Amino acid sequence: MTSPFEQHLCALMGGLERGDYVALWSMRLDESGTDGRSPYTVVGGAVALPGQWGKLERAWNALLVRSKVPAYHWKEFHDRNNAVFGKWSQLKRKRFMGAQEKIINRNTLFRVSTGIERKLHADVKVLMRGIKGFHPDSDYTLALRYLMFHTCDELVKIDPNARLVVMIEDGPWAAGAAAAYRRVAAMTAKKRPAKHAHRLAGFAIVCKGDRVSLEAADHIAGEEHARMVAGRRPPKGGKLLSQLWAKKELNHWYKLMIEEKDRRRAYARQNSKIATAPDAAAE
Repeated sequence: MTSPFEQHLCALMGGLERGDYVALWSMRLDESGTDGRSPYTVVGGAVALPGQWGKLERAWNALLVRSKVPAYHWKEFHDRNNAVFGKWSQLKRKRFMGAQEKIINRNTLFRVSTGIERKLHADVKVLMRGIKGFHPDSDYTLALRYLMFHTCDELVKIDPNARLVVMIEDGPWAAGAAAAYRRVAAMTAKKRPAKHAHRLAGFAIVCKGDRVSLEAADHIAGEEHARMVAGRRPPKGGKLLSQLWAKKELNHWYKLMIEEKDRRRAYARQNSKIATAPDAAAE
């Protein structure tokens, strides 16, 4: 039995059989709750084909022009003291958000989000300190790694040859995110294979304001952050791939990472023995 999420993917792709479709997908992300004042760090955005992102950009720009605003940021939109959005009536705000939702729904394949409870993550890292092979992630980096792998897990269900490009906006977390991406993407060699590493096709950091599609990602991240803080469940249906990490999930993730590192070390040792065997040397 397929999940609602898988049914959603198949419906959007026209019911194509497994293996019929090969595409380069683009995941565009933004973060919320990274200022230290929120209990959660949330990374969210959406996945679409590059052509779909182009259509979203045109529609989003048109919405900004109609609304006579230079740019959209979730925090500013929800700040009642903001010089622009603070003056809007409730009706105007509701219509604007409705238009945003329609643009995102029409021009993306699905949304993604993951939330990390900051204090809980810090406690788990303390408990695992001293364990051989353990290297802790920042909240943001953990969220990014999870989204890259889990998104690939879902994409291969409709496209076994799917490749994924990640785009984020420049900011305090950009350098760390790029470094984490490079580490994972590099693990395609025989001695260090990593699940889905070969599917990662690029990582882009763009200047603020260069891509309004990242304003859409900011909207998704902000809405998901507000939902998680309020304790609301994700909306029903298959359009959102979401995870809020509890202690059980965090412990499980790090244990899996340690097991994966041990597996890669064993794989490298085995390959090394094969390469130095007498028959291999003769060849």
